[in-house]
Order: sequence, then structure tokens, then C-alpha cells
Amino acid sequence: MEKDLQDSLDNGHNVWAIGDVHGFSLTLERLLDTFDLSLDDRVVLLGDLIDRGPDSFDVVRIARSDPRIHCIKGNHEDMMVDGFNMEQLQNPGSDMRMWLYNGGQATVASYIRAYTDEFGHEDSEQLLLQVVDDKEWMQRLPSHVVLNQWRMVHAGYDPRRELEGQDEDTLLWIRKPFHKAKQPIDAERTVVFGHTPTMTLNKHLGSAKWGKPWFSEVQLSDGRSASIGLDTCLFHEENQPATLTALNLQTLEVRHVNRVERWSEDIREQVKNV
Repeated sequence: MEKDLQDSLDNGHNVWAIGDVHGFSLTLERLLDTFDLSLDDRVVLLGDLIDRGPDSFDVVRIARSDPRIHCIKGNHEDMMVDGFNMEQLQNPGSDMRMWLYNGGQATVASYIRAYTDEFGHEDSEQLLLQVVDDKEWMQRLPSHVVLNQWRMVHAGYDPRRELEGQDEDTLLWIRKPFHKAKQPIDAERTVVFGHTPTMTLNKHLGSAKWGKPWFSEVQLSDGRSASIGLDTCLFHEENQPATLTALNLQTLEVRHVNRVERWSEDIREQVKNV
């Protein structure tokens, strides 16, 4: 993956990094359409493709079906790997309960709907095979990507540890120590990440910054921000900004689309049910 992405940049092609999608497949498609991708352009999804939103199954299909799209593992993919067990649906274990509570219920429902026909007949055998295959794919995803001028990771890095000694839990879950770092994590590379909704990182700037990316005030020697947050939060309430945001690593252009899917309290409950 790293060589493919760096080759694209070196040859003048676009590489787009996209923040957390969280099951909003129509919004992802709308954003991808704006890129007008060539065969040599690339896209990197920064993790948390799944959970909460209406169609996590379809998001995974989009990501896996286009060879121009690369993915980084997020904490929600990690929870799905440990927690998605069809045999435990009626009596979930602790890993599955944690995942279901954190948005996994909507993901389970989207998989079941995908393998249920118009008459309500579920193809349980193919459903199980698909779950196993997608979990194996998620397990293999890298927890971060390092390029010449960029690091891409779901959550971030711990500034209190050696850069090359970061464990996967840190890369998938860390928040405040990374956000509050007073020095660049990597003196040569900007860290592009998701995981933490930028409204919480921009809160001192007021609600006008909701739905916008976060740029660290710490800078590299070339003037770029030491870290850039792209999780602009697609699962906000109806009356709050809900956008999906991308950064072009070639041109530094920021692009976003508003959430396409309707998202009321009733709909949030509906997507959890088959």
C-alpha cells in the first residue's frame, strides 16, 4: 500500500484521505463522485468505515471493490473483528456487547438485510461466509501508513513513546495526549487522522467550526500543520453540521460533502432493525 500511494504522489496523481464514514454509504459515494478519479488516483479511508450509520455493509463493499481505494484499520473495525459473531446474536459475549453498544447493532442489521430477499428469506450460509471474509479483510488492514511527507492513522500517536514503538491500541484509540502534543510527532511528516470528531478539537473556536477539519497549531519546519483531523462527524443530530471531509495530499485541497442520508431519531432506530 505505501509504495502504491507514494508512487501515485511522485507521479503527480491525486491521493485523497477521507475521514470516518461510519456506515453512510450514499455520502461516501457522493464525495467519491466529486473526485473524478483517474485510474492512477488513489483514496485512503482513515478507518471507522462501519457502525452507527445506515449501511455499513455497503461501505465495505465500496471499499473492497475499487482497487484505487486503500483502507486503514479503525477502532470500530477492530471491535467488529472481535465482536461480530452470528452465533452469539441472541446471547452476545462481552466483546460483542461492547461492539453492539458502540454502533455495531446497525452494522449487524445492514449485513442481515443484504442477505435477506424481498420475501424475508435469509441466506444464512452466504451471510456467515461474508461476515467471516470481511472480518479477515479488516484484520489484515494496516494500523498506519507512512509516506515521505505524511503519516496516516486512525487515532494518532502517543508523544510520550518512541515513534517506532507504538502499539496498535494506541494507533486505534488514543485521543488527548496526541491532540495536545507540543512538538511534532514526526519532524518530517504531517499526521492525518480521524477518530475524534473535530467539533471537540475546534470547540474553542465556536460552533462555526463544526463540520470543518482540525489543523494543529504545531507546525513542521516547512510550515505545514503537524497533524490534521478529518473526522468531521457524519452522525450529528439533524440540526447540526454533518459532513464527510477529504484532504488531497497532492494539492492540499480540502473537500467535503454534506450528509446525504436523512438522519432523524426514528431513522437511527430503524437502521438497527431488520
